[in-house]
Parts: sequence; structure tokens; C-alpha cells
Amino acid sequence: MDKGTDSLDGHRCRLLSKRGANGVLPGFVFALFLTATAHAEWPTPRPLDEGRLAVAGLRVVESRHATLVTDAASSAEIDNLPRLIDLAAPQWGERFGVEEDRLNTWRLRVYLIDEEAKFRALGLWPDKSGDFQHGLSLGYEVWVRQQATDYYRRHLLLHEATHSFMATLLGSCGPGWYMEGMAELCGTHAWDPATRKLRLAVIPASRDAAPDWGRIGLVRQDADAGKALSIEAVMRIDNRMVLSTESYAWVWALDGFLDHHPAYQERFRKAPGWVTSDEFDQSFRSVFAKDRRRLDQEWRLFTKTLDYGHDLKREAIDFRGGAPLAAGGSRRVKIAADRGWQSAGVAVKAGEPIHISATGRYVIGHEPDGAPWPCEPNGITLDYHAGRPLGELLATVDAGPGAFIEPTPIGLAADYTPPAAGTLYLRVNDAPDALAENEGEVTAVVTAR
Repeated sequence: MDKGTDSLDGHRCRLLSKRGANGVLPGFVFALFLTATAHAEWPTPRPLDEGRLAVAGLRVVESRHATLVTDAASSAEIDNLPRLIDLAAPQWGERFGVEEDRLNTWRLRVYLIDEEAKFRALGLWPDKSGDFQHGLSLGYEVWVRQQATDYYRRHLLLHEATHSFMATLLGSCGPGWYMEGMAELCGTHAWDPATRKLRLAVIPASRDAAPDWGRIGLVRQDADAGKALSIEAVMRIDNRMVLSTESYAWVWALDGFLDHHPAYQERFRKAPGWVTSDEFDQSFRSVFAKDRRRLDQEWRLFTKTLDYGHDLKREAIDFRGGAPLAAGGSRRVKIAADRGWQSAGVAVKAGEPIHISATGRYVIGHEPDGAPWPCEPNGITLDYHAGRPLGELLATVDAGPGAFIEPTPIGLAADYTPPAAGTLYLRVNDAPDALAENEGEVTAVVTAR
């Protein structure tokens, strides 16, 4: 595993079926959406002889929803892994719409592996998928190889357990991009050992909060190199073959973006109802058809600016149309310092300049001791974001290839020539993870030339 980039590139997740003499779909790697398998079709985990396990150096740790079988030395972190499944189960149940009575009886067998040979000798190795590199999910059993960090061990377990939960209780995991994206999303977690509280589907607050994970850096690396994937390109990621680490990063990014964005979350969370349908992707496109252009614009912005602690609620674009200014006319608008792009309510034409002036004093950050950083629309040089002074007023138009990702600095005042016809948008310059620190607003005046 590469530190800072992380890897699930050896991950397999196959669907058992009643097809074929051996009960396994022909071939090597399959996406779960190819077959809608009923709950009852998954075999129960193989029986355990705890006496034989103990002689071989394995031990068993039980909890309400999980049985851990491992040869790893006892520690508070490892012995808590079954409890982690207990805490995750109601969150999965709520997210995927599983009834309480079915959730109550659901159990998972977890094999945490230091030495593969011990598990093979005891008949605890998957018969047909034994070459996995990091993790494997087959029905009510998951296999997880030991990892270098506590965080990534938990992440990998939650990733594989999400597959198992969806496969056994929903009957499928949907197409590859959704299946792997949801496993990555639910695997990305926050764990507080002091309070024993677990939160799934978080955007990590920092690199240190998610060691060995690295998905954010991979997406930004591609985006900065001009290789960002469109939504449709992510939806073509096919897990019937071994996925690259970059592919895992992109499916996490898409599912995370849709799951956290206030304008898209409710529709995206309908997706578990489509997982057994061959029309999953068509259903997805249908529910987002009415505002797909805006969705694609916000996705491009998200991938271009993605960072740890990304605050999608505040970064969500305030889409509102505008009206043209009369000759020599003007419009006054308030721009909040703690939000992303906001409509100025002014329709503009390509190549026809307007004048923007701005006033106001607002807070754009704080010292470690809590002292505020006061700022005006020309920004401050105590810090920079994207190569420009922090807090500087920026402008863009909601049309054209550079919409929202290639802004023009305005500062206290500037003429602005729109590169495309559309609505004018304004914001102060700041990182997506820092908007919550800001207070106050800018008063901007837009004047026709």
C-alpha cells in the first residue's frame, strides 16, 4: 500500500448465485448488479470450532451483529472491530431503508488476517476468490488483511461490510460505480474512541484524520492535470475488473458529492431502491434531468476545489437567474462571506463590460487564539487561496467552460467583461473547508456601461 494514496486495488466483491454447478457465477470478478440475489440465497457462514481455532492461534470476539475471527494480537482497537459493525448497522439501515426486524437479525462474520496460511489450513479461506489483495466480501462473510494503520483497517472493514449489508439485505449493490462508491463513502468514517461514537460517510477533516486513505489527493491530482472525470465517465467505471486506486477515488468523490450536497442529497438517497433494477443508471439520470446542467457545473467545481473538510453545504451554488440592467442602471447586492458562489441577480451578455464596485468589512478567518482577521473586498495578504489574496471579491458567469472554476478578481472595484452570456455570480475568495470561520458580508454594486 502506498502511504498517502491508499489502495483497494486488489479488492474483489462477487455475488453468489444459484447458477452453475458450483453455485458461483462463472468467471473471476463480477459486479453485484448483474444478478439480483434474494436474501435467502446467501449461505450461512461456515461453522467454527473454537478449540481448533485456539490451537492454531486464532481467537473469536463476538458482538451483537458481528463475529470476529483473527490471528492478530489482542488490543483495544482490534477487539473493538465487532462493536464497530454494531454501531454501523443502524446507520446502514437508515441509509438503505432496511426494516428494523430484518436489521435486528443480521449478522456478519469478519476474518482479520495476519497470516493467510492459518486460515487456509482451517478451511476459512474463500474457495473461489482467494487472491484478493486487501479485502473481500462474500455474502455474510468478509475477509480483511491486516493494515498498517488503525484508521485504514477500520475503513477497509467498513467498506467490505457495506458490500455485505447491501448484498444480503437489499439483494444487490447496484452498478459498479455506485456499489464501490457507497462502500468507499460508508468506509470513510470518524471514530471517537473516548465516546465510542462512529459516524459514517464523512469528508475527512484533515489528512491526519484519515491516514493511508488519500482519495482527495488523487482526485485533485487528476483535476489539476486536466484529467477530471465527468459524472458520466465515473458512471462508466466497471468493477468487473480490478479497479485502480484512482477509480476508487473517483467513485467515492461522486457518491460523496451527491450525498452531502443539499440540492442533490434527497434524490441521491433514493438510489438504494434501484439497486436490483437493470435500469439503475437510467433512473439516476431521470431524477437529475431537470437540473443536470447545474449538477455538472457544481461537480466540476467540486473536483477542482476538493479538499479535506470540504463544506458542501456552504459551497453549494446559490443558483438564481438574473435580469439585464437598463442602460446606465445599477443593482446593489449583498454577498455573504461564509458562502460560495452567489447570484448577483444580473443577466449579462458576452463581451459587454459592466462595472463592479464593493464595500464592506467582514471576518475572513481567525488567529489560533480566536482573534478575527478583518477583511475588505480587496482581500488580505496574511494568507492566500488559489494564488489570490484571501477574502478578495471574485466574479464569474454561470455559462461557458470557465464557469465557477476560472473566476476574475474584482477587489474594491473593476470593470468586468463577461466571457459568455448568463447570470453574474460573486463570492469572496476562500477555501471550501474554511467558510464556516467567516462572518459578515460584502455590498456590491453592479453598473451597466
